[in-house]
Amino acid sequence: MKLSIKTLFLFWFLVLLSPDPLYSAKGHYYPGDWISYSVFRFITCIAKDFEHIYFGTTGGVTRYHIYQKSWEPPFTTSDGLLDNRIRKIAYDPSIDELWFDTPSGVSVYTPVFEEWYFGGDFPDSLVKNKNDKNPKPPFPQLLMEFGYAFYPEGYITDLKLNRYQVTDYLLDDWDNLWIGTWGLNAGVADLRYSELEMFEYGLYQKDVKAIILDGDHIWFGGKRLYPFENGITRFDRKEKSWDYFEEQKTSGLESAQINVIEADSDYVWFGTDFGLARYDKEKNLFRFYDTFNGLRDDRITSLRSDGQILWIGTGSGLNFFWLKKDSIGTIEDPLVKNVHINTIDVEKNYLWVGTDWGVFRMNKNNGEWFRFSTPDGMLNSQINHILKKEDMLWFTTSYGILGYDTQTGEREIIRGGFDFPGNDPKKLATDDRNIWVATYYGVWKMDRNTKVWRLYTTEDGLLDDDVQDLVLDKDYIWFGTPEGATRFFWNNPKRID
Repeated sequence: MKLSIKTLFLFWFLVLLSPDPLYSAKGHYYPGDWISYSVFRFITCIAKDFEHIYFGTTGGVTRYHIYQKSWEPPFTTSDGLLDNRIRKIAYDPSIDELWFDTPSGVSVYTPVFEEWYFGGDFPDSLVKNKNDKNPKPPFPQLLMEFGYAFYPEGYITDLKLNRYQVTDYLLDDWDNLWIGTWGLNAGVADLRYSELEMFEYGLYQKDVKAIILDGDHIWFGGKRLYPFENGITRFDRKEKSWDYFEEQKTSGLESAQINVIEADSDYVWFGTDFGLARYDKEKNLFRFYDTFNGLRDDRITSLRSDGQILWIGTGSGLNFFWLKKDSIGTIEDPLVKNVHINTIDVEKNYLWVGTDWGVFRMNKNNGEWFRFSTPDGMLNSQINHILKKEDMLWFTTSYGILGYDTQTGEREIIRGGFDFPGNDPKKLATDDRNIWVATYYGVWKMDRNTKVWRLYTTEDGLLDDDVQDLVLDKDYIWFGTPEGATRFFWNNPKRID
């Protein structure tokens, strides 16, 4: 009996000293509150524990569940990594710990408690060795899908003769050869059948300037930072699958330098630096439009569809795409002609346009334009974003934020530096309880009842403080940054911010 009491006491003593299994490294947040995606195609190392294969990449750590045959959310700085650039991974089976070596230091993860620690000496002795059990180059001859060829010397080529080097490999207990490549993500080969399957996971390009929810799909677009990053990413939330539309490999996609994305029932539209790309959902085809097709300027800065017309803002004025006629027209009114259009929104009777010189409104019934302003002077400035939400129109300006009730004319004024504690509001999103504002220095959230502001930065879970786009998704909100996309479970009922 004494032994049992001592054992029980020791157990509870260890539990009290152990980290709380509910919380992650990011303060009071729960694991999964912040999930980030970046470019995971460039793999540096591979490791495994009892259930997972881990791929260290230049954008974080991806995790594949061996038995469920599915991807689990990646590890990034949003979770507890000190740096997303992974150099080595080690697993200690004796205490069930994962070690990650990065240029910024060592991070340690305990799967049982879902907790992160920092520091210590990386255990090089635990890094898997490529011993005699593992095949060494030359590898076995492996078959791949059409368009790719595997070479036993340790690289893959595609139809354009791009070469993807095998950077690491691991043979598991079931004769599955897991490989990592530089630029083509990860793959697995069943050596009994000599077939290599490559995975698509994460973003094609890191910079995310635009996000749009389109049914079961989420589209991500931005500007390439490197020559190999030049494509659009589509994530199927239902199937948990990723698709890439690469500029060089996709017919009809003349440019993937994305500024803005819009979607309607039949098409997804991409405003680029070189024209307008249209994706036909039914036919799975792209078509491209530029100044030769009637655009005022090839640089597309804003898009908004009202179901019948796609309104197109450019660096030199306003166009419209008549969907039924499949033709592009031009707005010639002097108020918006040759003007840089920053943002567009529509309602039943009016079209709203934000520019560097204020707000202009068009009556859709008669085509008349006039300058729209309010007595507070908030709209006599650069307009970065216009958002129509029920009866409210929201404007982010260089002076702050203005809410305008289209039914009553009442205004909600949030002046920068006074009512709004941040600077340079770019875009906003609203729900019944909050206003979310994207800035260069993080995301501000205001409780509309208490008027209390809360700032979210990389200290909370963002990949980068420069937030370029934000989209509400019920209890979640997506953020686009130069380092990738982050989903935040803002309405987690277990957590009080």
